Order: sequence, then C-alpha cells, then structure tokens
Amino acid sequence: MGFRFRWWLRRHRRAILLLVLIFLAGFSFVYFGDRIVTGWFARGPPVISEGRVFLGDPYDLSDYTRVQMDVFADGVLFKDQCKGLWIAMPYEKTFSIKRGAVGVLDIRPTQHDLMYDIFNQYAINMTYVRIERIEHDFFYATILLETDEKILQVDTRPSDALALAARFDAPVYVSTKLLRQQGRTICDDQET
Repeated sequence: MGFRFRWWLRRHRRAILLLVLIFLAGFSFVYFGDRIVTGWFARGPPVISEGRVFLGDPYDLSDYTRVQMDVFADGVLFKDQCKGLWIAMPYEKTFSIKRGAVGVLDIRPTQHDLMYDIFNQYAINMTYVRIERIEHDFFYATILLETDEKILQVDTRPSDALALAARFDAPVYVSTKLLRQQGRTICDDQET
C-alpha cells in the first residue's frame, strides 16, 4: 500500500502542487481583500486626514435597527417585532454573554471580565454594538467606545462585542438591510 501511494504521489505531484497553489490564491483573495483597514470596518473608501482614518459618523444609526437579544446555548437570536436573526456560536461564547447579562463572576476573570474592568478603570464607556454585515458566512460587528475626549470605533467578532455589551448594558443594533435579507419570521399567531 505504501509503495503504491508514494508512486501515485510522485506521478501526480505537479497537479497536486498546482491545486494547492490555486486554493491558496483563492483563500488569499477571499479573506485578505481590500475591505479591511487595520482592523476597522470600512464601508467605502476611508477618508484619511492628518494621518487618521475616518469611517463616517459613528453616531449615525439610521441604517440600523435596535434589537432585543435572546441567548441560547448554541447561539444568539436578535429580535425586532416578528423578525429574527440567528447567529450560531460555541457554548463558551454564549456562556460568557449570559454571565455578563446576569452579572455573575467566576472564580477567575475571563477576558471579557478583564476588558470590562480595564474599561471601567480608565473611564471608557461602551456606547453600542452594531452587527454590520455577513460575508463568507462570518458576521462582522463594530463597537463604539468613548471617553471624555475621544471615541474609538473598533471592528470585532460579534461574540466578543455581545459579551462586552452584556456587561456594559449597551444597546445592540443590527443592519436593517441584513435583518431584512437574512432575518426570518419568528412569530406566528402567538406573541414572542
């Protein structure tokens, strides 16, 4: 068996190498496109002035819908009236979100507890979480952090953003377009 496999590999090594290179080129094109600017989500070409990147008005929520969030063991359901958007997540992430919502601390702090403590110590407030878009089956979120003098808009994973939002009791917004396109009807004749 080993001899035949080695013979087959030697005979087809150029084709295998070509397939691997095509896969890597496609992967690079999909995941390292020009839409991410140093970890910040850019909706169009960013405006660069005095060495800073500006992504538009961070307080403009006209294209977003404020949603309620229900946390389950295998994901999070965002609800707006009878429309729902589901994001599947591992149990560890949903557990951290739920713990933050009820204010339970573990024996040792998690990364979200630690970030919350640091933000509080330096008077950094979390204004909101925005679920921006879905791309290649991955959801993208943005959080807005504020101090007395500065604001910071940061691209992050939805699970981390939601875990922090639960600790800060910050509102969650979902792109209205995303909710309309990916959302499902969640209530029949009964109220949920």
